[in-house]
Amino acid sequence: MTKNYRTPRRLSLAFAAAAGVLLAGVSAAPTATPASAAIKKVRGIAVVDMQRVLMETKQGKSAQSKLESSSKAKQKKLDKKRKKLEQDQAKLKNLSGEQLMAAQEKLQQEFMEMQNIYMTMQQELAEQEGKILEDMYKKCQTLVDKMAQEIEVDLVLVRDASTVLYTDESLDITAKVISRYDSKYK
Repeated sequence: MTKNYRTPRRLSLAFAAAAGVLLAGVSAAPTATPASAAIKKVRGIAVVDMQRVLMETKQGKSAQSKLESSSKAKQKKLDKKRKKLEQDQAKLKNLSGEQLMAAQEKLQQEFMEMQNIYMTMQQELAEQEGKILEDMYKKCQTLVDKMAQEIEVDLVLVRDASTVLYTDESLDITAKVISRYDSKYK
């Protein structure tokens, strides 16, 4: 039975990008020359669902909580600014002539400032999220490297609906990775 974990779209995209980095590291191994190229028989294959690692590890849950708190605080600041702009806009009805033009210009500047604040907040959140994902991915890669040697598998794939369409559940080592991650990174 497969669980459906829902994460924000940009989180999924960030994991897909991180998965590419992980797999690129595997494919960056030295290649054999054609004359000596012999295909090694694969001892075993395993899969890891990195979405679950993010959602279920203690560090992942903590990181999500921090990102949500940060996002809420930033949104609250933005909402306060938006409400002030709405109030100022309502006051325009009582003005005319030079006062109206000056007030409209000021309101336009404040609106642009609010847009800049919003863009900066989005960028800050994306940077925070990227740092967290990169850190967790590096830690997972170290754990998975050791686990692969222990359980004698030669290939560990990142399980994702767009990359691994089907796998026997017995190949999934995600629960073991989560358990080890929580034990090692408290």
